[in-house]
Amino acid sequence: MSRLLYKRSRAPEDHIRRNVGESEIRDYVRSRIRLYSADPLACRMKNLLMRLADRVQDAVAAFEGNYDAKVGTGAYGLPTSAIDRAAEIAVLAEMEKRKERLNVLSEEAGFIDRGGDLTLVLDPVDGTHNAERGVPFYSTSMAIGKGSMMGATHGLVRDLVSGREYYASRGEGAFLDGKRIHVRKLDEHDTLFTVYIGMNAHESAYRVASRGRRARSLGAASLDMCMVASGAADLYYMNSSAKRAELRVVDVAASALILREAGGEVVDLDRRQLDMPFDTETTSNLIAYGDAKVLELIQ
Repeated sequence: MSRLLYKRSRAPEDHIRRNVGESEIRDYVRSRIRLYSADPLACRMKNLLMRLADRVQDAVAAFEGNYDAKVGTGAYGLPTSAIDRAAEIAVLAEMEKRKERLNVLSEEAGFIDRGGDLTLVLDPVDGTHNAERGVPFYSTSMAIGKGSMMGATHGLVRDLVSGREYYASRGEGAFLDGKRIHVRKLDEHDTLFTVYIGMNAHESAYRVASRGRRARSLGAASLDMCMVASGAADLYYMNSSAKRAELRVVDVAASALILREAGGEVVDLDRRQLDMPFDTETTSNLIAYGDAKVLELIQ
């Protein structure tokens, strides 16, 4: 299996140095440490999420086993891959080292009560099957909040292949590598949809895909939704006929916040604003979009 990874270096600008000048590099470095807020709590949460993502990045880059080796069963009753376990252990170890009093809801370990008022909602590796097969599209997804997806106040999604990092803090907008992003105004003649397809996909997925000028099936919900947030895609459509393949709050808590802060929205298949509690039982299909006019195209 070919492994395509962004390897974090001591100088975070190394992977862009070849294509930009020194002034752009300085701006990039400043953006990586910019805290986006004068609120001390927001500053601390942003720094924490970046550090935890660094730990996942390091763990994935250093992993020498088989990504697809199964090492148990996760909190949602699905097999746990070795790469997911390694990434989760790295996050939990860092939190213990820093004595963070955040509860944790993770795809593998489930809910861990650490005596906090807030919860870290974690998908250590989103798009695990892509990672296992060598498809360069997978991420780590983290949100901090209270109670449910709508209660998320900080969210970070890092592409573990390119190193691109999406971040949002409630009320302060969404950012990609430190630059503010916004959803794209719909151009009906130039639409790009990302759609979940495959043996578990509902037949409606193929109808929706046919309504876009271009359609992709990429396999990592957090990144799919962040693509909508950045304007790279107009819509992400997820409709699984199999309950076990529906999305969970750990998959989308961070990317939903990022998308909403970028001006988009996430709804269920009945077009109701989507919220999911921080638990290990609730699952949902969804539509994530930038411009609401796109919903008319897929009726």
